[in-house]
Amino acid sequence: MAFLFPVILVLIGLFYYFANPLAQHFPIQCPWRLLTGTLCPACGSQRAMSALVHGHALQALRYNYFFILSIPYALAVILVSWYNFGNRLDGLKRIVVHPIALRAYVVMFIAWWIARNLLHL
Repeated sequence: MAFLFPVILVLIGLFYYFANPLAQHFPIQCPWRLLTGTLCPACGSQRAMSALVHGHALQALRYNYFFILSIPYALAVILVSWYNFGNRLDGLKRIVVHPIALRAYVVMFIAWWIARNLLHL
C-alpha cells in the first residue's frame, strides 16, 4: 500500500504534463466557480500543477499562491501519516499533525479564500 502514493503522484504529474488546463473544454472545472462566480481556495491549482510539471514555478505561484505554498506541508503530512519510518520522523510528525498546526492551516485556508476574492488574487 505504501507504494501507492508515489504512483499516484507520478500519474497526476503525467496527466498535468500532457493535459492542458488552459484549454477551453478542459474536463475538470471548479463547481464552486461555476455556481457562484467567485474563486474557491483551489481555483488555479490545476493550472499551477501544469506549470510546475513543465518547470515554470513562478507561473505556478501566480496561478494559486496558497496551493504552491501548501505542497511541502501536504507532503510532510502524507509522509508521516502513511509511511512507517520507525521513530526517525517523530519530531516532524509532532509538528505537522499537531492540532495547532492543523487549525492554523484551516485558518490560513479560509483567509486565502476570502483574500483572493476581495483582493482579486
